[in-house]
Amino acid sequence: MTSYLATALQQPQLDYSIQPNSASRSFASPISRRKGHPEATIVSSKDSITEDYLTGIQEEFFLDLFWQSYHCTYQIIDESQFKEHYKSLWIPSATSRKQSALVDVVLALCMQFGISYLPRNDAISKLKTNVDSNDATIAGRWYYRRSQKLLMAELESPSISTLQCHILSVVYLCNASFQNMAHSALALAVRTAHILGLHLEPARDMLRSQKELRKRLWWTLYAVEIKTCMKLGRPWSAQMSQVTCTLPADDHELALLSGSNFASFGNNVTWFSYSLQSTKLILAARAVYVAFYDKCAAVLAVNNGKSLYDDHQSLETCADCLLMNIEGLQIWLQDVPDALKTKRKNGGDPFSTDRSVLDVELFAPLWLQRQRLLLELLYHNLSMNLYRPFICFTSTSAGRTPVAESHAVSCVNHAMAITYITHQILTQTDILSGWHEVFQWQWNAALSMIGFVLAYPVGLSSPTVRQTIQSAIEVFENFGKNFAIAASAANVTRDLIVKADILIHRYQSNLTTPVISTAHDSAFKMYDNSAPFDGHMPIMPPTSQAGSPPATGQIGLADSLGLAFTVESFNSFEPLDSDTNNMFDTWIFSQD
Repeated sequence: MTSYLATALQQPQLDYSIQPNSASRSFASPISRRKGHPEATIVSSKDSITEDYLTGIQEEFFLDLFWQSYHCTYQIIDESQFKEHYKSLWIPSATSRKQSALVDVVLALCMQFGISYLPRNDAISKLKTNVDSNDATIAGRWYYRRSQKLLMAELESPSISTLQCHILSVVYLCNASFQNMAHSALALAVRTAHILGLHLEPARDMLRSQKELRKRLWWTLYAVEIKTCMKLGRPWSAQMSQVTCTLPADDHELALLSGSNFASFGNNVTWFSYSLQSTKLILAARAVYVAFYDKCAAVLAVNNGKSLYDDHQSLETCADCLLMNIEGLQIWLQDVPDALKTKRKNGGDPFSTDRSVLDVELFAPLWLQRQRLLLELLYHNLSMNLYRPFICFTSTSAGRTPVAESHAVSCVNHAMAITYITHQILTQTDILSGWHEVFQWQWNAALSMIGFVLAYPVGLSSPTVRQTIQSAIEVFENFGKNFAIAASAANVTRDLIVKADILIHRYQSNLTTPVISTAHDSAFKMYDNSAPFDGHMPIMPPTSQAGSPPATGQIGLADSLGLAFTVESFNSFEPLDSDTNNMFDTWIFSQD
């Protein structure tokens, strides 16, 4: 995107100008004491006296948050066993407890989540975008640090508790924007799971509750790794060909044995159903992802590695492949229980891109409301990422690619669906307040919408997308009351949309003979039947003329954003040290 903007606006664009301020840009690690000093990460034992730990009462306050938040989405801990373990750490009349890696990492995660509820006390508005040591994204970092020190002693002889710690550490690091550290921690978690044999079917003589816990641990880890690797555009380490562990169950009997006191909801839904359905969704997305990029690799192999964005026939071939395989997500959707869907007003459909108003069930338990919303947002985010390679910054010699163009429309439809859902929930409820991954999904959606507006600046549908971007800014401002990276994201989005508006105005002023794309016309009617969309999208003229986009070659949004600037597409906020500028280069090899 930066290269495209630099050419279109005829002025240099710095890469960091479209990156929000994050903890990973300000600190070498979550436990660094000073900005920009990697050596500050290495803290000696004598420094522990300055570390901020909670009292017993404060710890219980944050631990209580866990059972209604991450425990409902990462169902890898037996609540009753954890509480017994925590109780055993306290000695009567003692002012501090014994150390526990599991308790510490849970506390770190809960502090990160809990502090995100609290508005920050920045006196000056411009300082709200600054990430300091008190930022919510790295709250609980001393507990995180202590848990990692304790885990070092378990490397040779890991236990189930060890794996639980590694998984929750990955979540903590992702929330804190340390994506590369999270990916490294994820590799350790996968190796630990293999050591424990969790990828294999549990022994028959094991208690059912223990067998199902092992299954949930494995498939939760596997889902996290697949989601992370698709996000970062990197190969995964856990291979399906070596997995014999079956999917976990979600029946009522098992829910009663789980150690958590969550009421069942409906005849076929328990609190375990979210874990099962989200795992199936990620597996379905993985199948589409592998099939699509294997096809891209095959196409590149026969055209001497020429960029797909410079070969419209090859791009359309890959688009056809995605169209054929994306049905796997629809098959998954057909099996999602109604109890896990948030209803819509005025006849709208859940999990659709019709942007209908949500009918939030007031008296449903909080855990169920969160599960419903997070499952639907995950679906839209995965779908958006699969379609996004087809948002192309077209050159003046662009050929007709109707299927690829329809995929670009589908991408922005899912991006707008994320924005509409998140905006309504944050402004009307506190169900998703402080939820870091939701912010990341919204940032991803905002970049997709901005990329779409840049790719089709004079499209008749672009004003609707442009208006939705304003809603995304309001979402960032809402999150920005609690953590700085969101406030910074609002500023970055404003800056990008100002630049997009300049290009839109320029094209509208100079473009005299737009060509209407019937492919986009049918795509809007097929994928989005809501009233706000007009159903038409002009594409750029096939010959060079005043007001046409600069002839910079065929550039895809996946190239400009995917490997450098998104949180939740294929990479982190920071550019990676990589020798490739093309996302498809990563997939020259296939994955089983």
